[in-house]
Amino acid sequence: MFSLVRLISEVSLRSNMNNQANISKWWKDSMVLISLSLPSLIWLIMFLLLSLKIAWISFPCGILIGFFLWLIALGYENPRMAKATLIGVTINLILASISAFYAFY
Repeated sequence: MFSLVRLISEVSLRSNMNNQANISKWWKDSMVLISLSLPSLIWLIMFLLLSLKIAWISFPCGILIGFFLWLIALGYENPRMAKATLIGVTINLILASISAFYAFY
């Protein structure tokens, strides 16, 4: 998974190296979209393939992947990606806590 994110970031950085200042909208930045959606997609896949009661375990996975995405954002000096990663992990926390509620109560 890390290799896939690294490959996407290198491809997007090559194509946007000169146009980095022109990206004014956050939804046009592919790395922001990946950082925002990846932790939540982990929960969604676990919910669809396993069940709502088991999907709470996606939170540790989301934290781990979010941590590495955050390190990538810091390495490429992309503060929008770092903020989007934190928001994505927070969304994963909310979804996982809903699953934990149904699993344990």
